[in-house]
Amino acid sequence: MKAKRALKVTGKIILVILILIIVVLIITSVLFRLRVNKAKDYLKSNGYYNLVSAGDYNVNVFTCGNEKGKHNIVALAGYLDGEMCIGWRKMTAPLEENNRLVFLDRAGYGVSDDYRGEMTVEHVVEHYRTALQNAGIQAPYVLMPHSMGGVYATYWASQYPDEIEAVIIIDGSEAQPFDLEKDALDLGIIKWMRLPADLGMLPPMISSEYGKELEMLSEEEKPVSSALLEKTMSSHASTDEALRWQENCNYVWETLETNDIPKMYLSILYAFHTKEQLINEGFTADVLRNVYGITGDSDDEVYANYLETEAEKRSILDAYIEKMGNCQKIEMQGQHEIMFDKPEECGKILKDFLNGLDG
Repeated sequence: MKAKRALKVTGKIILVILILIIVVLIITSVLFRLRVNKAKDYLKSNGYYNLVSAGDYNVNVFTCGNEKGKHNIVALAGYLDGEMCIGWRKMTAPLEENNRLVFLDRAGYGVSDDYRGEMTVEHVVEHYRTALQNAGIQAPYVLMPHSMGGVYATYWASQYPDEIEAVIIIDGSEAQPFDLEKDALDLGIIKWMRLPADLGMLPPMISSEYGKELEMLSEEEKPVSSALLEKTMSSHASTDEALRWQENCNYVWETLETNDIPKMYLSILYAFHTKEQLINEGFTADVLRNVYGITGDSDDEVYANYLETEAEKRSILDAYIEKMGNCQKIEMQGQHEIMFDKPEECGKILKDFLNGLDG
């Protein structure tokens, strides 16, 4: 009798706990959607919101700067950067006086529509091109991608060279030959990231991982950028492109046509050659262990192993740069999100490159 009573009590406790969990998840999910709606209202009231058809869905196309300027500079986001139209502005400020800046989102990013199809590089570039045409922004373009956006820009410049005036790649993912069976990464965890994002459970993680970047923004911009990051992480499109990262890099390498379009690759993470450079930029041994997975019995060994790994990656990058053709490499030590880490210094490098195009 006592056992049955205990089981009943335990069952009731478990039921109450489950109900509480469900209630909490409903609340966090509703709060997430309220944050996104507030972010949309901010973007609309400040001129950032401009949905344009990309064919199968709408994407946000924000323009600023000089509409009659020398160049149409098209910014392409790195992975999950759904708030670049806000977060990049300190870096792009030196460019906006004499050029038109176009912040072109892709499916699932920021306030753009999600897409449940395959985010292959061909698909993304075709929809980029369609969105610009529908926005009335005519070629030629200066493509300015960051991180994963570099693969899309490389394919674009290779396959449609008549549309591209120049390419500025900011610490971009390098196209390279992958053995898609032997070298395949286990990215299964990415499939599960959408659920906690959609349930509004990511603000603590965003605050931890993107806290430094968000601190560069105004008090009004911080919650907007955070909400746009959340929304991007919850999208099917961003999940699918992450799972296709190696496939897309490999495809771009195989189809890459060398050409003479002026290009610049601004190398950040592969620009470290000494332990002292790493320390000066905040890459402690613990950061290398915990964030980058570098092992070693001592701090000196961790630094040595990291530098050896980066030297190998630099050789892959150099092969990529050579295959693109007419591409200069500029090294600058810093964080991968250099538009937050050193926006003014980075902006000057970009401006100098553009001035070189003008002779």
